[in-house]
Amino acid sequence: MSEAERPKSLQPKMTRGGFRVQFVLWSLWSALQLVMVVRNMAVGTVWDLGDYLSLAGLILGVASLGFLSYVRPHGGRFWEEEEAKRADWDRRGRAL
Repeated sequence: MSEAERPKSLQPKMTRGGFRVQFVLWSLWSALQLVMVVRNMAVGTVWDLGDYLSLAGLILGVASLGFLSYVRPHGGRFWEEEEAKRADWDRRGRAL
């Protein structure tokens, strides 16, 4: 296939390593927000702005993890092509 006919990646700038970093960070973010929301629910007091912001942060984290889980199976082929190109460049560089 030519360059014009190739399907586009969902996240063209995201590499496999970038995916891993984002997945770990969003997982930690979501876990911390979940702890804060559960703690606020367990206390049983009236929620203030910070509590609602924690809930919004949890929703944002879950949405981001959902997007990353959607990108992962669709981006694997592009990441393999990128790694093959990088290996080819390394092989050419060593041959010089």
